[in-house]
Amino acid sequence: MNEDDKEAIRNDPLRIRLKHLLRRKGLTLAAASTALGRNRAYLQQYVERGSPAVLGYRDGEFLGELLGCDPAEIRHEKIPERKPYRRKRSTRPVANVSEVTVEASAGAGAFEPGFETETARWGWPANMIRHEGGAEPENLRIIRVRGDSMEPEMREGDRIVVDVSRKTPATGETFVLWDGSGIVVKKVDLAPGEGKGSRRIRLVSENPDYPPYTRLAQDVHFLGKALWVVRRM
Repeated sequence: MNEDDKEAIRNDPLRIRLKHLLRRKGLTLAAASTALGRNRAYLQQYVERGSPAVLGYRDGEFLGELLGCDPAEIRHEKIPERKPYRRKRSTRPVANVSEVTVEASAGAGAFEPGFETETARWGWPANMIRHEGGAEPENLRIIRVRGDSMEPEMREGDRIVVDVSRKTPATGETFVLWDGSGIVVKKVDLAPGEGKGSRRIRLVSENPDYPPYTRLAQDVHFLGKALWVVRRM
């Protein structure tokens, strides 16, 4: 703030009027700030530093009643409109990603509240999530691999990062899914069906000891696409 701005604030007739009325009532700036439900320095910053630039409508009405005056005597004619709240996209360099366990019988609701339990929270580079994974941090979950059906790509105990917003697979992609019997991680082969309602999905393991199997499309619920495998070297 330059000297001209400071001078304008000191000579503001409405601020001068407010200080006069407070003195007449025997009130300090700190006491009036407290009465407003603000911190003790609120009105001092307003009259001496210009922050806020003008009193809000509620504050002006309250002070008018407290000081026995018309609120227009101490409130600037132009009051800034309340800005609509807009959720801003997170710009933090590190995003928190939850590691969860899911109920084995959760089915299509595996990653819904009540079926997932957070066991840890990991910091993950937000730019990597968006630019490399094409995902938003809030849509990611980390789960542990169980079993050896996806070896050597995924091993028992590995962690995989799953984008739970992606529910529509393409052939060859790896998904966490409900196959009608349990929650599994498989490569997906979208095999054509013979007719209406008979489209089948072929689910493929990496381990050759586990043969592929098929399910009717309506019996499979895709829970999220596997983006990364995390393991200790």
